[in-house]
Amino acid sequence: MAFGLSLKKSDASRLPVFALPFSKRERDASLHAFPQDPIIYDLCIVGGGITGAAIARDAALRGLKVLLLEKNDFASGTSSRSSKLVHGGVRYLEQYEFRLVAESTRERAILWKQAPHLVTPLPFLFPAFKHARVPLWKLNAGLWLYDLLALFRNPTLHKIFFKRRTLREEPELRGHDLTGSIFYWDGATDDALLTLANICDAMTLGARPFSRCRVTQIDWSETAAAGQPHVVHFEDELSGTALRARARVVVSATGPWTDAFLQKDAGRGPSKLMATTRGSHFVVPFKRLPCRHAIVIFHPKDGRVLFSIPWSDFTVIGTTDLFDRGSPDSVHMTAGEVDYLLEAANHYFPAARLSRDDVISTWSGLRPLLAPPENAGASQISRDHHIEFHEHGLLIITGGKLTTHREMAKQAVDGILESTGAWSKPLLAGFKECGTRERPLPAFAAGNGAVNAPKASTPLGHSEAARLSEDAVRVMCRTQMILSVEDFMVRRTSIFYKEPRNGWDLLPKLKPILMEELGWNEDEWAHQVADYRDYLVRNVYQPLERTPEL
Repeated sequence: MAFGLSLKKSDASRLPVFALPFSKRERDASLHAFPQDPIIYDLCIVGGGITGAAIARDAALRGLKVLLLEKNDFASGTSSRSSKLVHGGVRYLEQYEFRLVAESTRERAILWKQAPHLVTPLPFLFPAFKHARVPLWKLNAGLWLYDLLALFRNPTLHKIFFKRRTLREEPELRGHDLTGSIFYWDGATDDALLTLANICDAMTLGARPFSRCRVTQIDWSETAAAGQPHVVHFEDELSGTALRARARVVVSATGPWTDAFLQKDAGRGPSKLMATTRGSHFVVPFKRLPCRHAIVIFHPKDGRVLFSIPWSDFTVIGTTDLFDRGSPDSVHMTAGEVDYLLEAANHYFPAARLSRDDVISTWSGLRPLLAPPENAGASQISRDHHIEFHEHGLLIITGGKLTTHREMAKQAVDGILESTGAWSKPLLAGFKECGTRERPLPAFAAGNGAVNAPKASTPLGHSEAARLSEDAVRVMCRTQMILSVEDFMVRRTSIFYKEPRNGWDLLPKLKPILMEELGWNEDEWAHQVADYRDYLVRNVYQPLERTPEL
């Protein structure tokens, strides 16, 4: 079962294919030469999620000198832990967030056009039941508004399916009290690769993005208003080398780490800007819960909106929405969340009889949402974004949605360039209008969702890895900045989510390739294997019973 519509050849032929060297070797050489770097960067972006990546791309396209520093892997936080949807937000209509819906559907249409290899239309069904909070007639009215706010830029208008047609479309759906459903369109994506495509395009345009580089301190210039740059200290997490860079503007695109960044590096003090909520999903085999559409359901206990989403040979169930005050560095799905989603899935798909044993992988992330009004529930917090600019050269951007990342970046860079501060005059000399609306995102030379990938000679695995050959893995290592086993298994591919035993049994096949490409010795390989096992224990509900010999 496909996740979204397929990429047309005509769409693929017009896409630029990213094949520049973007590997550990180039990274290490570039960082080694960094102390001699004479550049004063226009922007130093802290954070390599979708927001920071999009800002780097937008700014580089306008001719600005851009440095991006990410302390982990690109998209390793919230940006690879979404519902894998690019959507307008039907449920936001209930909260009267019409502007956000209009913005989201517009950006969705742009991504369909400019990134058809990464963002594809996905058919949805929204079933209605007797005595439910939202009856069929109200759903129909809401979807007319949804189509209108989208300016009818959907593959088709929404349709009403009554009970018989609904069950013909989705035979596993609960028939008791079902009155019908609404068919409509939204979008599906690979969120991690969408982020990486922004990073790679920014690099093509001259930006310098580095993962595994942690900002340790910022020396704020007291004469920034006169154009003197700030000094950003950072550490290469792989070698431990301390480095520094000079930049006129520092952009905090740190997502759920925003408060920690502002308190430590921006001297903001103990005030809180964020109210992070945790969203969790789990994956089950498609044969255990076969859905032909993404299906919108309300949890039978608290009425929260959830999704059941087809994902190739699997089905994703999510998402939860819980306030989470813990560290963004340690986020995982709890047993209670698994049971919560299982309850909803079994209520609407009673024949499935899913249990914890059916869960093969999970993910959980923190939404970087703004602190809500007093007594607001987690699901009531706005998904809109917040941009805060300080004249001494600090821009804070947080909140927002994966879908609206391009527009968020545009507003951020516009805000910087339109500032009247004296420090901004060097930037204004090369001022250009935003051009990302018309610029396609690149495809990758190999890997998940790629075009023009090397032909698979001997497949590495059974499902997700069946498309990968040794040549494909090597090309990915050389062009997609893979620095760990986890990077490869979780974010450059979906092997962790889809391969039997989360790809653990593939490690012997990958060992000689990754060791050669990434320059690892036996000790480093053992360290990488241990780290990946720890990742499995944290993110697979049923952890490995034993460690195979590798």
